[in-house]
Amino acid sequence: MEPRVFPVTALLVSVGLIVIAGGCSRHEVLSLSREDLFRIELGKMEDQLDVFHGPGQPLRHETRLFMRDGRFFVGNASANKVMQFTSYGDLLTLLYNPDENPRPVQLQASQQPGTLINRRAYPYHFHQIGEIAVGNQKQVLVEDYLPPERATYDEERAASLNRQVLRFSPQGRLIDYLGQEGVGGSPFPHIESIHVNERDEIIVISHTLDTWIVYWFTPEGEPLYEIEVPNDRLPLVSGEDNLIPILESIRPDREHHRLYLHLNYYRESVDEETEATYGIETYASRIYRLELESGRYEGYVDIPENIRRRPGHSVFDQREVQFLYELVGTAAGETFFLLSREGATRIQLMIMNSEGRVISRRLIEIPEPDLLMKSFHLTADGILSALLVGNEDARVVWWRSDRLISGR
Repeated sequence: MEPRVFPVTALLVSVGLIVIAGGCSRHEVLSLSREDLFRIELGKMEDQLDVFHGPGQPLRHETRLFMRDGRFFVGNASANKVMQFTSYGDLLTLLYNPDENPRPVQLQASQQPGTLINRRAYPYHFHQIGEIAVGNQKQVLVEDYLPPERATYDEERAASLNRQVLRFSPQGRLIDYLGQEGVGGSPFPHIESIHVNERDEIIVISHTLDTWIVYWFTPEGEPLYEIEVPNDRLPLVSGEDNLIPILESIRPDREHHRLYLHLNYYRESVDEETEATYGIETYASRIYRLELESGRYEGYVDIPENIRRRPGHSVFDQREVQFLYELVGTAAGETFFLLSREGATRIQLMIMNSEGRVISRRLIEIPEPDLLMKSFHLTADGILSALLVGNEDARVVWWRSDRLISGR
């Protein structure tokens, strides 16, 4: 049975049985050079990153990175501010909650009468920011939690509705906010990510305990699609009745009205001699393509296994370890960018096309020993960047992975 898709209505996605295939990767992978662009000091000033709330207190909120046209936007949730930097680390604009941040000094100093103003700070009383995104016309989209008195509860979905997406102009002016029905709509449930495609359409991906929900809007904020993907109606595998499918992530296509669903399939491990179950093992990983115009899954690709040999209990003992991939996003030409952790400081980047052919594999190194958190971002043309937060400072870096798909 094919999924049913209708514009601007809730969609229940279901699929029939599909045949499976798999692969294995054990060959050596070359490294991709990293370029450190700039560092951000830790602290509470306007050009600093606030990751602690007091002496010895741990990181409470995550920090997000978004890169567009060589400008880096950092959403600092602990400080309720969004900073825009050049690729050299110069702070250009700041959206900040004035109740939680000191009055800007550097940006304010550049706004003297009779001078050209190109660095600005804009106050806004954020309640608690989350995901961020930037449109083609430099509109800044910021997820913000609602205070408890403005939140509602959805009995049918068993979910709190307490998120909205604020839209700011490039000049820092609040334009409006998006909810489930578009501009001024009701709050979203938990927001997993926010995306802007090449058409400047806005895609908000949410999920509840048992359902993923995708809200797709026009550049003006009018609803185009609302798609529901329940966890109990995920794609099945032909001939395998005991697999456990887990939907890891959903990513939109950059150009078309299309979604990519990354699923991992698991099954119980069974001892061949005793037939006793002793754990869970990965069976397969796939990326499904859901066409919104037709309302159907129009194919899938299998993600190759990433299996590496690791030392066992002795110098002569070797064991095979499987590392799963995470779908970071898609780039131009329908290419998938996936990351797989292979150790404390090493991550494998794999690039696949829409037919399942591996275009390139590279290793990226993150040797920082004091790493507290990291946030990756992939641009439309395939540049992978990251914000690496440590105990002493934060670093913005990138890898020119776009050259792996352009042949440059």
